[in-house]
Amino acid sequence: MNKKLILKLSLATTLGFTYLAAPATTVFAAPGSESEFNQKIEDLSKNQSDAEKELDAVATKISSHEEALGSLQSEMEETNSTLTELKDEIENLNTVIADREVKLEEQARAVQVTGDSKSMLNFLMESESLGEVIGRLDVVNTIVSANQNLIEQQVNDKEAVVEKEKETLAKQEEQTLRAAKMESQKAELEEEQANQERLVATIAAEKSEVNEDKEKFLAEQKAAEEQIKEIQEARAAAAETTTIAVTNTSSAANESNESNQEEAVVSTSSSDSDNASVSTPEPKAVTSAPAPSTNGGSITSIAHGLKGVPYSFGGGTPAGFDCSGFVQYVFRQAGRSITRTAAGQYGATKRISQSQAQPGDLIFFNQGGSIDHVGIYLGGGTFIGAQTSTGVAVASFTSGYWSNYVAGFGRL
Repeated sequence: MNKKLILKLSLATTLGFTYLAAPATTVFAAPGSESEFNQKIEDLSKNQSDAEKELDAVATKISSHEEALGSLQSEMEETNSTLTELKDEIENLNTVIADREVKLEEQARAVQVTGDSKSMLNFLMESESLGEVIGRLDVVNTIVSANQNLIEQQVNDKEAVVEKEKETLAKQEEQTLRAAKMESQKAELEEEQANQERLVATIAAEKSEVNEDKEKFLAEQKAAEEQIKEIQEARAAAAETTTIAVTNTSSAANESNESNQEEAVVSTSSSDSDNASVSTPEPKAVTSAPAPSTNGGSITSIAHGLKGVPYSFGGGTPAGFDCSGFVQYVFRQAGRSITRTAAGQYGATKRISQSQAQPGDLIFFNQGGSIDHVGIYLGGGTFIGAQTSTGVAVASFTSGYWSNYVAGFGRL
């Protein structure tokens, strides 16, 4: 057998002894074992199943909430109908009151001009008998009583008008608060659903990654086992030529040294070549973010063009708007992008004071404990937005209903 074969068999024998002596650090360098991978996949599958059940529960909750929203929407429509009826009743009462006022004034003038009270006294004195006096007295009492009843009815109707007006304002505020709660609850449920969907996707991605790691681990394990088998076969073949290998140790050692020197030269050359090809990347220039563009005039112009569009819960088109849908639509028409909900728009804008606010900035309101209404600031204590009672309209935030709920101003 020639020297090179003896050398190869000797090296194979040495490698075989080294490999078999420390299999834990060479063959099973990958973390864990197949059973550990299986356990991790099983745990992830359980977590994924639990997350999907929770997502189904959220979907059911959203479905129930949508039904509740539908009921609330019907109630809001009934409230609007009631408000219309109240306004008609108030107009009718005012007409009746005005008519009575005319009659009372006419009677007062008649008394002043003709001395009606003296006429009534003469009417009694002209009676020819006691029975006629009593009869005429009943007539006079009836006339006086009718006037008194008319005056009392006038007072009662005026009080009724005041109460109807209070009831109308209460209905309007109740309607506004309901719409705000509906928008807030919708945003919370959508956020919960998005978080749960993200959790399910994350678990699925991790499970996929673990499956890939398992396949890779098993492939490496199989390759290691095949390598061990080859080394064992080489070791058996080397054992048959042990005597020949020992008698030629000196020559084998010399050839081994020459081979090692050649490998060292090649390694050094390769290292120098690698070092020569490495270049230090040039640092990137740091530039400041551009200042935000201001197109408040365009925003307010678009907003004014939508006045009169009716309120519609969840609406985001000129067919009907809710408050945040109106703002998003106006900004989109002006070439700007903004999120959908009032709370999201509050978080996406930079806080500014009222003195810093300019037309086209946003004004936010807190009616029920969180940001639940938004409009576009116009200046002069006014804003334009989609209101439940008026649709898209200009309103004041320094007096009236909205002055009690201003939460702050924001700029996109």
